Amino acid sequence: MIKAIKALVLILVAVSGVWFIFNSLAKSSKPPAVAKAPELPKVPERVYGIIEPAGREVYLTSASNRPVRKISVNEGDRVKKGQLMVELENEVELAQIQVAESGVELRRKELEISRYDLEKKKSLQEKGGAVAQYDIDQLRLKMEFDSLNLASAEKELALAREQLRQLELRSPIDGIIYKLEVKLGESLGTGETKRIILGSPDLWVRLYVETFWMDRFQIGDRFKVLDSETSREIGTGAVVSKTLFLSDRNFRVDAAGERFDAEFRQIILKLEPSRADIPLGMNVIATPENTGGRSPKGHPLIGHYE
Repeated sequence: MIKAIKALVLILVAVSGVWFIFNSLAKSSKPPAVAKAPELPKVPERVYGIIEPAGREVYLTSASNRPVRKISVNEGDRVKKGQLMVELENEVELAQIQVAESGVELRRKELEISRYDLEKKKSLQEKGGAVAQYDIDQLRLKMEFDSLNLASAEKELALAREQLRQLELRSPIDGIIYKLEVKLGESLGTGETKRIILGSPDLWVRLYVETFWMDRFQIGDRFKVLDSETSREIGTGAVVSKTLFLSDRNFRVDAAGERFDAEFRQIILKLEPSRADIPLGMNVIATPENTGGRSPKGHPLIGHYE
């Protein structure tokens, strides 16, 4: 009896092993499953985005590595286009301008003397004085030469002033200073592009949305905008533009049902903030207004952020 049971157990083990091997070979011979879009009912009904100034940020940097000499503004100030914000050390450039100005004044006086001499000789000649035409021609050539010297000196002065202007960091736009990370005496380098950041006082939200959901977004659609960390509402916004190009980012997500090879485009919401202290770069969630988290057409939404 014991031998019969052992034999039966061995037969069951052998059959199970053969079935497992056959099943494994069958699965391995099948082609890999094609990635599918997530099922709409299972999609999270929200869109992720990031706060930006309208028109995006403007980074102000130096044309040369110099210590900061003077700071004329503060972070949070509103500035006008062309307004002086930061001055770098410029003693050498100021001295060059003084030398160039002296050169211009000298050349201008030389030209005035040449012009006076020429007019005097011509007047004497016209009155019958003993003035050779050769002398008049020589004076005319000297006046032309002095005129060229004056033009050259003026260009040198303009160049010196331009070199000084490169050490004066001025606002390229009418806007707000969102970041001013400079100190007196501290060097500001040419490659430091994110120490001074400006932008429009108006804010927008940049959303990243999978391409096959783009038709769910229409210009004018309205959304509630929430802080992604606290879920606190920070304002509302309306769709003002949809980009015509695919995002250059490759998004990889771990949530079940989402694809690894999705292509994205961008949606811009014009933000109507409910508070004044919203920082740039804040990650937010946008949900359609008064639709239970669904688009105005009743479709669920999804997106990703940087």
